[in-house]
Amino acid sequence: MTIDFHTHYVSDALATALRKRTVPPRIETLADGSERFHLPVGFLQFGPDYLDMNARVDFMDRLGVRRQVLSFPGLFGVDSLGVGEAEPLLLPFNEDLAALCRRVPDRFTGLAALPFADMDRAVAEYRRARTVLGLAGAILPVNGFLSLAEAAKFKPIFDVAREIGGHLFIHPGRRPDQVPADPGKVPPFPFPDTMLPRQALSVQHDVANCMVTLLLTDFLDPYPDVSVHVANLGGTLPMVVERMDHVISLRADNEPLPSSRMGRLYVDCSSLGPRSIEIAVAIYGADRIVFGTDCPIFRTDLSLDAVRRAKITSEEREKVLYRNAEVLLAAIK
Repeated sequence: MTIDFHTHYVSDALATALRKRTVPPRIETLADGSERFHLPVGFLQFGPDYLDMNARVDFMDRLGVRRQVLSFPGLFGVDSLGVGEAEPLLLPFNEDLAALCRRVPDRFTGLAALPFADMDRAVAEYRRARTVLGLAGAILPVNGFLSLAEAAKFKPIFDVAREIGGHLFIHPGRRPDQVPADPGKVPPFPFPDTMLPRQALSVQHDVANCMVTLLLTDFLDPYPDVSVHVANLGGTLPMVVERMDHVISLRADNEPLPSSRMGRLYVDCSSLGPRSIEIAVAIYGADRIVFGTDCPIFRTDLSLDAVRRAKITSEEREKVLYRNAEVLLAAIK
């Protein structure tokens, strides 16, 4: 059965607190009774599929998913708030997530959310999540790794993960310095036309920049034993790494080719299709890809179908669907 390494959860208590907020991130109840989650930019429909984990288990059973790795996504904008706002929301969430994982230990593994506006507090919460709550690690924001200078601010999290273990999942999300001074003023949407395709490109561009920081610099060198995975097949990187090789070979022939450094972390296949998975297998190797869906934001059945339709070997398909995840989970414990 499949192991899904990229899924999300919102506890009842966190949802209740977010319904009380009047500025993003918040949950709005619409006139027809449905709900909408207001992100820092844009919104998503919000419903029981984030909250009802008994129904989630039934859903997993129907689709043949053995286990989900759960997190609260940085894309929702809570972990980048000031620590005075973030901690009252995130610390109880981590406790609720840990309780869920203890209640259904054979189906769910949890990753903590951290208050990044105060890195000392973030490190303390990582330590508590691992040693007291029993969570498997934490989720970090892609925007924290768009450059080596920004990534350096997150080294304390990597340091504590090196010390006490745990998995680090890097997912689309903003940094605290990107929170607007006036949180009540929603920033204009950055795309004047064809919004959804451009937004998809923008997200994948940022994920790829994160991958360049992690793979093509010395950032990860002190952390060979820290378990790291990045969302969305590493963004557009698999599609452009051959061009990077070409550029390096022409202009800096004493440097290693970028393609030679692709096996230093894991990526998940969330929201990507069969052709992208084929390219990723060719670039990273099948042993560096875990199955992911972004459930319930994206559809699990489509991600399963993408892996099944990808022109890869049966052994590679098994690695993506569950074997690589089994190795990661065993190491985290």
